[in-house]
Amino acid sequence: MKYLLQLILVIFVCEGCNSQSGPGKKSEPVGNVNQVVVTKTDTSALAVSQDSLLNDYALFLAGMQPVNAKNIPAKLLSSPGYKKFASEMDANFLKIDQGRLSKMRSWSKTELKTEQDHPCTLFYPFSGPDILHALAFYPNATQYVMIAMERVGDVPNIQKMDSAGADRYLGEIYQSLQDIFEKSYFITHKMMDDQQKVKLNGIVIPLLCVFLERTGHSVVSVHKNHLNDNGSISALPADSTPTHVNDFIEIYFRTPGVDTLRKITYFRANLGDQTFENLPSLKANKTLTNYLNNLPEFYMYAKSASYLMNYGTFSAIRNICLAKSKSILQDDTGIGFKYFDKNQWKLKLYGHYVTPVRDFKGVYDAGLAAAYAADTTAVKPLNFSLGYHWGNINNQNLMKADRK
Repeated sequence: MKYLLQLILVIFVCEGCNSQSGPGKKSEPVGNVNQVVVTKTDTSALAVSQDSLLNDYALFLAGMQPVNAKNIPAKLLSSPGYKKFASEMDANFLKIDQGRLSKMRSWSKTELKTEQDHPCTLFYPFSGPDILHALAFYPNATQYVMIAMERVGDVPNIQKMDSAGADRYLGEIYQSLQDIFEKSYFITHKMMDDQQKVKLNGIVIPLLCVFLERTGHSVVSVHKNHLNDNGSISALPADSTPTHVNDFIEIYFRTPGVDTLRKITYFRANLGDQTFENLPSLKANKTLTNYLNNLPEFYMYAKSASYLMNYGTFSAIRNICLAKSKSILQDDTGIGFKYFDKNQWKLKLYGHYVTPVRDFKGVYDAGLAAAYAADTTAVKPLNFSLGYHWGNINNQNLMKADRK
């Protein structure tokens, strides 16, 4: 029962992140100041071909002008509904860029300098579709591996949409982004409820594409795969919906003017130690466990993670993170402070640690509180709001753990 209550929390609060407008030109992304370092990526990715139609669909969903205006029906681009949607998306992305993302990028240039100078895989458990904040902190990662409970979905065929259908779908996109705009994290149960109302099979792929376009990247292609028991990968049909255990997606993307091809890898999976919603536990899912253990050393990021890695019932994912990570950036909802061996990790604290929000009971971390109080001169400030304490800039916290 205790485990069930803990998992219910993830459903209710977890996430679970060129210069001219007009036809034929890609809109200037709002608030895009990411600087991407050219790095080598795996050679198999270099053979991925550009899906220009998909990229224009992604731009449309992001409220931006397509590169090739012929790929989007003119009646949709010129409709009052789309113009209103695009204007609202511009305003909201500008607002969060000025109030949050630009400050995160500035902070990360010094506090995550090593990670940015030496990019590798970023692992983001309990992420939802939130590539947005991962890109702000880790703009140069070669691969972003994300695992959460949100369903994958797909980018719709926009050429077959009428104005009413497009308005309904864009309304779902906009509704799904409201908590990101206001709070910085997805609330899983709200997304699921909204998608049921409009009969969507998930929205992860569309939202990942929106975030990529809005941060100045181009979507190259989407691949749907299955991870086999022996570690090999089988391609799924392009028109299929990944719904089976160990199905996953890869979204390849690049920044215009940069040769680097990078990717997002997303699994819908249960990271707990016990079965949940007909998904096997991570302990039982040896295929996914082996995949994670066989990744090269990675950087790890966690926020708004429902404190799940504080609990004994999430030991498998916690142990993988502690064993494989070169560094870990998290708020207090990530791995419990007591699990960091001070002989193995150098810890840096930022902001202020306060009592967790009322949705979570029994997760106050006395050890973390004591660490904050032990040497207040060593604790660095934070000037941006991120996570469950989104309403108060003075209640923000982050911890950076570097392996010794």
